[in-house]
Amino acid sequence: MKIGKLVLANVIHRPIRALVSVLAISLEVAMILLVIGIVRGVVNDNADRQQGLGSDIIVRPANAPPLFYSTGSAVIPEAMAETLLQVEEVQAVTPLLFLAQMRGSWLTIYGIDVPSFELVSGRLEYLKGQGFSSLMAHEAIIDDLHAKSKGLGINDFFELKGERFQIVGIFRNGIGGRVYLPIRILQKLMDKGGQASTFLVKVKDTAKVKGTVRHIRKLISGITVTSMSDWVSLLRNGRPPVYDIFLRVVIGVAISIGSFACFLSMYTTITERTKEIGIFKSLGASKIYIVNLVLMEVLLLCLTGLVVGFFLTFIGQHIIQITFPTQHLVISFSWILRTVLFVLLSGIAGALYPAIKAAHWDPIQAIAYH
Repeated sequence: MKIGKLVLANVIHRPIRALVSVLAISLEVAMILLVIGIVRGVVNDNADRQQGLGSDIIVRPANAPPLFYSTGSAVIPEAMAETLLQVEEVQAVTPLLFLAQMRGSWLTIYGIDVPSFELVSGRLEYLKGQGFSSLMAHEAIIDDLHAKSKGLGINDFFELKGERFQIVGIFRNGIGGRVYLPIRILQKLMDKGGQASTFLVKVKDTAKVKGTVRHIRKLISGITVTSMSDWVSLLRNGRPPVYDIFLRVVIGVAISIGSFACFLSMYTTITERTKEIGIFKSLGASKIYIVNLVLMEVLLLCLTGLVVGFFLTFIGQHIIQITFPTQHLVISFSWILRTVLFVLLSGIAGALYPAIKAAHWDPIQAIAYH
């Protein structure tokens, strides 16, 4: 109890330094959790929307990116749909064409053939407006989150590659893309006549999906064929090297901030308390006692920083989702536990040198220190 009172008294006696340390540690917490939440949110949201397409099999070009949908550069002939429909187990096929653009954030525009799309994915649930008036209309349908994010409504216009498109429908989010155009119009804009980025395939019997995948692979060369369940699993769990590198850098920077804050706080603290530590040692305080005194102060700062950091994360999550409605954040309990571990380890690592230095001071020299 006595050592606890000493630690608390020291923290209260130096409120500004304690506040700076707590803010630095809370920044470490919020930085890790928010970045992880954003990255996992993007991955999970993409996987959920692909699963919402309702297809059983996805067919892509052999040179398409291994993890994400083609951005439009890798294409296959749209006429391949006829070959796919000849497979006995296939019920319906629809082509998709993608155009990826930076429009404030990364956005993939889908070109769809409405009749075949509805056979595979079902009819979109329109909250406002309706579908395309024709297959060649300069019209767009968007999901409700994209409409909210961009402040768009029915009959509003947006430009794409120098051409204007009128928004005629707003559908409930969760099915594929956030912006749909007629595939014929997008093919014309991209100079990809008769081409598709991907085919979605619906089978008659879901128990025969794996067999149908093998059949299509044997029937057509130069393509990648994957069951939608495997594809969604890959989106959720597959991680390209750049993903891991990015997370390591973010976590490394965050831990460095926390460790440096603890080091600076404890180093300046023991420097100011040199005479006090000398008195403790002259009264019989052991090296372990001095080390514990410093480490317990760091532990108190870390625990306070964790509480403040969780609060900042909660506030940050709400601000992000209000400002960017299409951005989902997924913060798992496992990452909360990891963050607690990172904070405690970084705090101990930052305070270890000052604690050991204080423990090895000579009592007489410490008392005489000015």
